[in-house]
Amino acid sequence: MPRTAPPGSASQRLRGVRVRLTLAATLVTGLALLGAGVWLVRTVERSMTDELEQAAQERLDTVRTAIESGTPPDQVDVQTPGVDGWVQVIYPDGQVATRTPGLEGVIIRRAPDGSFHVITERGGGPAGGGSVAVTSEKAQSAFGPIDLVAASPLDPVHRGVDAVREGLLVAFPMLVGTVALLAWFLSGRALRPVELIRAEVEAISGSTLDRRVPVPRSGDEVASLAHTMNAMLDRLEDASTRQQRFVADASHELRSPVAAIRTELEVAQRTARPDDWPQVADRLLIEEARLEAVIADLLLLASLDESAGGDDVVVDLAELADEEARRRAPDRDDVVIEVDAPAPALVSGRRMQLRRALANLLDNAGRHARTTVRLSVHERDGRVRVLVDDDGAGIAEADRERAFERFTRLDDHRARDGSPGGSGLGLSLVRHIAEGHGGTATIDTAPLGGARVILDLPAHP
Repeated sequence: MPRTAPPGSASQRLRGVRVRLTLAATLVTGLALLGAGVWLVRTVERSMTDELEQAAQERLDTVRTAIESGTPPDQVDVQTPGVDGWVQVIYPDGQVATRTPGLEGVIIRRAPDGSFHVITERGGGPAGGGSVAVTSEKAQSAFGPIDLVAASPLDPVHRGVDAVREGLLVAFPMLVGTVALLAWFLSGRALRPVELIRAEVEAISGSTLDRRVPVPRSGDEVASLAHTMNAMLDRLEDASTRQQRFVADASHELRSPVAAIRTELEVAQRTARPDDWPQVADRLLIEEARLEAVIADLLLLASLDESAGGDDVVVDLAELADEEARRRAPDRDDVVIEVDAPAPALVSGRRMQLRRALANLLDNAGRHARTTVRLSVHERDGRVRVLVDDDGAGIAEADRERAFERFTRLDDHRARDGSPGGSGLGLSLVRHIAEGHGGTATIDTAPLGGARVILDLPAHP
């Protein structure tokens, strides 16, 4: 299998985001500057060439105006003082009528395509053997149409373009280097919070899940990453807490029935006569049932902590309440269960969990009622309320919230003498199921005088 380089290694630094960002910014800037430099050189060259051609055209316009005004072609003024260029007037038969002084050795001839070219017969002359720009025009004279040709050497253009190119060659590496340094610095500042987050996450262990990564005040994507990491750490801490609580709950609750079974067996082994073993078995079965109930409750609580527990279906709580009332009986035969569920009360949820909640409520009320348990289910204003009342001793207001905590037993204050207590998980399960369905579970005083447990759930739309 391929091995990942450890954080902070040389190979990882070479592949780091900061390096890639700097290289990308440098490459993009270099390409942009290269394109801009080529465009600038061509623009300068075109601009200077256009200026030369425009100046030559102005000179030709002056000569043409003079000739068309009657000045003989061989007497027209073609001197261009202070201007780097020259003019030549050519008769229709190709003979030169006049030319700018200093054109000795320089001949301007018409090409087959009608254009004019400058030919340097020997190295001297204004052309100096260099390239020139030629502009031509026709003028009407007494000799017929004659050609006016202006030529301008391109050496100034070349010198200007070379100067621009040399300047760019100096500025280009300086600009690219500046961008590279700036990109390195800015990417480092932008990634510094990420490094702090990474270092903090690396330092977090199973025993330090309460630590959180720093959230930068920039409000950007890095801040969103920090918030997401902290939310993940919240979930991890919560999962770890649930796991530790489950282990503690299991060790706490399973110890008692297991110890009772062991004690019963040890005592029976030493003292029981053969005819005593049926009673021993009955007591052991009671403890085993208690042990089984605790295990079932613990597993259900763990499943409720971990997930929603299944897909939602439409459940009629009125029908479910009637079924549970018929299935379940209180601890004593003289306690009756009254059901008031006149109309369907539909909720969206997990049927088995809702059934378990109703069963726990009926069991809890049946253990503490004197004569009557009343189960009511009604839908009103988009809510379904399940009321379970008993006529027992009730629950003090100071203990009502504590009754929903795990393994909290109020049996010493509420239960009838000699009645078996619960595992302390029944109401805790009810609240977990209610909250998992978007509802609540609370305790109030019942009209019968005992406790009223209220299960409030959103109705199915």
